[in-house]
Amino acid sequence: MFDVEWTFPLAFAELVSGDGVKVYRQRLSLDGVGPFGRRTFTMPFNPSHRKWVRLEVWDVAVNGAFTQTIRLQ
Repeated sequence: MFDVEWTFPLAFAELVSGDGVKVYRQRLSLDGVGPFGRRTFTMPFNPSHRKWVRLEVWDVAVNGAFTQTIRLQ
């Protein structure tokens, strides 16, 4: 679950994670989310065998917002 506040319409959110060998991307389409809003989104994520994760949110103008990479234990 993550909270987002935006101005341009959103395009997608992506959870990027890795296991030390491979990088995984899990995308959530946000087509249809209009401009100027605030909302909580939910994206299922299984952290088993993953060493790190970060969240990216992109709008239709290709502006991205990123969290810092979080180390999982």
